Amino acid sequence: MILPSGPLSGTRVVEIGNLVGAPYAGMVLADLGAEVIKVEPPNGDLSRAFPPFQGGESAFFGALNRGKRSVALQPRRPEARRWLIELVRTADVLVHNLRHGAMERLNLGEPEVREINPRVIYAVVSAFGSDGPDAARPGIDLIFQAESGMISVTGHPGDPPQKVATTIADFLAGTNISLLVCAALVERARTGRGKKVEVSLRDGLVAVQSTWNAIALAEGGQPTRLGTASPFTAPNQLFKARGGFLALAIVADAHFRRLCEVIDRPDLAERFPTNPDRVAHRQELVEALDAVFSTMQVDAWIERIAAAGIPVGRVMSLPEVMEDPQALHQQMFYEESHPRLGALTHTGSPFRVGSESSRAEDPAPELGEHTAEVLAALGASAAEIKGLSDAGAVVIGKRSTR
Repeated sequence: MILPSGPLSGTRVVEIGNLVGAPYAGMVLADLGAEVIKVEPPNGDLSRAFPPFQGGESAFFGALNRGKRSVALQPRRPEARRWLIELVRTADVLVHNLRHGAMERLNLGEPEVREINPRVIYAVVSAFGSDGPDAARPGIDLIFQAESGMISVTGHPGDPPQKVATTIADFLAGTNISLLVCAALVERARTGRGKKVEVSLRDGLVAVQSTWNAIALAEGGQPTRLGTASPFTAPNQLFKARGGFLALAIVADAHFRRLCEVIDRPDLAERFPTNPDRVAHRQELVEALDAVFSTMQVDAWIERIAAAGIPVGRVMSLPEVMEDPQALHQQMFYEESHPRLGALTHTGSPFRVGSESSRAEDPAPELGEHTAEVLAALGASAAEIKGLSDAGAVVIGKRSTR
């Protein structure tokens, strides 16, 4: 295994995660240099069974678990639990997203873990929060999008509400809890004390919609769905041209005047000189621009508009994004040499430390790939490890040849 490097080098994270929220947080922390040990049940993280599969391994799981070591054990078995406790004792951070009450039933709630390791940062990704009337409700991204109001404002007027395609609540929560973990580590360096930090998946979506919430608070009602348009600026949406769609974002009056010169419609700058004018007469403005943009190829429009220094882009398919020169320059897609599957392409990390991309180098682990290695480092003998494996208390996966 390639030893982690980066700002969090020397930090040990124990991730008791499933699906996306905590596993994405674990991967973010691994990308930043932490040593992340993923503790899984004997049947593994649920996402290991999610298609599509490459060589029998889930591409979904692989996208969320690079740079980690996998320890697979049954925490309800006393002989395995002993070693989980020892692992927690060595941790700087414990992050989990198990269902409400699950860690407490394992006697791994924050008070119990604090007795084992007073310095640990106890990080929780919860559904609706640790307390309150909905604390015990199960939740998943679709529910959080629905109950945060996000779905209510997504889509086109007159159409049914739409879900955001990606599981945004989980990815946002994973990012948010990673930020909290880093802040808590800084505080611990000053005080010597660990603490509990928590992010609710639903709260994250409520917070990220603060500007939409501001409309409802200011106007006292439900905002209107606007498709790809912005309620705050205009024109700021997709427009259809020949051969595709362009994304045009005007936020400054000077940019609008420049756009009107580019498209040879100076009259529009006179009719809608300010952003409030354009927002108030959005439909009239959009109809005029639709007529203009429909006359020429999308790439030609983008070239002209971009040359004027105006924010513009083309709607790309995922395969097009994966071949985009800037995305490749930023290392947002990279090829790894998997020990069993050969060359695989994965999504990279958005983090830059100095001038370098910060990304854990190892691919996602096989189930229990590092169980024997980690237990041995904690003091378990080869005979003890074999006994645990024979009894079904732990899973010893195949060691890779990295």
